[in-house]
Amino acid sequence: MVMKQRKYFDINCAVGRKSKPDEMFPYRFEDLLGDMAYSRVHGALISSNESLDSFYMAGDQKLIEITQSNKRLYGIATLPSTWNFETDDDEYLDKLLDAGMRGVKFAPSVFGCSAAARDAEQIAEKLILRNLPLFYPCEEGFDGLASLLEAYRELNIVLLGSRWGDNRKLFSLLERNSNLHFDYSLNQGNDLLELTKKHFGIERVLFGSNWPHTSMAALKSLNEYAVLSENEKDAVAYKNACRLLKINPDDLMLYSDADCEFDEIAMAADSGLPMPVPVTDSHTHTLSQEYKTASRIMMLNSSSEHMAEKLNRLGVKTAIISPWEGLCTDGMASNDYSVYTVNKFPGRFLAYNTCNVNYTEDLTGWKEYFDKYPGVFVGIKPYWPYQQFSLLTDVVKPWLEYADEHKLLLLLHTGWGARIVDEVPALAERYKGITFILAHSGQSYKTANENIALVKKFSNVVLEITATDTTRGMIEYLVSEVGADKVLYGSDMLMREPSPQLGWVAYAKISYEDKCKILNGNIKRIIAGCLNFKK
Repeated sequence: MVMKQRKYFDINCAVGRKSKPDEMFPYRFEDLLGDMAYSRVHGALISSNESLDSFYMAGDQKLIEITQSNKRLYGIATLPSTWNFETDDDEYLDKLLDAGMRGVKFAPSVFGCSAAARDAEQIAEKLILRNLPLFYPCEEGFDGLASLLEAYRELNIVLLGSRWGDNRKLFSLLERNSNLHFDYSLNQGNDLLELTKKHFGIERVLFGSNWPHTSMAALKSLNEYAVLSENEKDAVAYKNACRLLKINPDDLMLYSDADCEFDEIAMAADSGLPMPVPVTDSHTHTLSQEYKTASRIMMLNSSSEHMAEKLNRLGVKTAIISPWEGLCTDGMASNDYSVYTVNKFPGRFLAYNTCNVNYTEDLTGWKEYFDKYPGVFVGIKPYWPYQQFSLLTDVVKPWLEYADEHKLLLLLHTGWGARIVDEVPALAERYKGITFILAHSGQSYKTANENIALVKKFSNVVLEITATDTTRGMIEYLVSEVGADKVLYGSDMLMREPSPQLGWVAYAKISYEDKCKILNGNIKRIIAGCLNFKK
């Protein structure tokens, strides 16, 4: 089969040694080139880890040598605002740019120098003169970014590594500053590209992967499944980057179709086509269109109606929902919306029963939904991060006992330093009829290893993958550690865009059969055992 190949240019990669290497992640540029070839990413902009952790002059010199000998790689310099004083060479930055560097990465907090716009003046002026961009890591803060944007209106600035939780700050800056651009490596807010196009222009967003920490291939999916024209997808994939970096798009060479290792599932993802196999999403959220969005995070276009359209586009047959209200304040209103959604879209949705255990009416009302609406609820979703409770307290005991008796699912939020996993051994031993789904197991190798240990010890514990970072190599790691039978696909949609999560599995270097298990087979088998589920 001849593959469609959209050109992609990754603007957010870093190579070279760090003082302490990132466990499980490569650092050599040869590894980057290998991932690019497998993912069909045709060019990449790289910065040097050594320039941050060791000697910026040495790191950037190595970067020049790498990029001059590899046609797919382009470099950006990393240096402090005091570079001319320290190098005793007012032409030092000019020499880097003459050698092919395509801009500057500005990280004042790492160098311990001033973040004030006036102190970046010499970097900004030289970049403006050459019409090349400044790259600004999100961890440097939005206040510093705002001051740079306002001080240097002719300077194109690319924000690296913003997250979907930052979008209220990001969107405000995009609205006020036409010189701001951003990569979506860690920013997977729902309908991110469509919203950017509508409000700011599609030319403002670029493909980036934050390599080596994330799956480069999976992040292509956010663009491929977006509701954009082919030309707009090309803009995000490579044209915007080539324009800003002064790269001739014709220099991005296509890969040979003969070298393609993709199976039918990966091929579909690479073209933004519906999955050719059944898919069930075990972890989703929705909210009433009446409320438009949520308070803690921006959640636009998150109604069940919008969700159904997106599921069709991805080729997802079934989604198990827990509306946002049930996680925050009102478990009963959440259950009402679940009933509405499941009934409006027969066969498309199932639901997790929710309950805010801090309110008596929820504690006495959750069971009525199982009694009145058989077949709607196949599990429970206790959301302790917001409601702040232990699953071992007596207040939740009736809810758990019901789930145990009826062999329901329990979707448990894990990771990000939370110690709720410490309660899982007691819970799994006490409630053997419940299947405990450990959500967000793919967010990091640390979380993965904690959750893997529980899966190996308890037969009624399984892993669910979703995490914004789409960690590089994670799906393969989970399968190698616990087997594909214990791993479930979940996306966390529509809190975040689901397509990268789908791509995470679709592009994984595992067997076709294992992908089918993760995407649908495992969760369908577990649901079939629920006594509340209508066969």
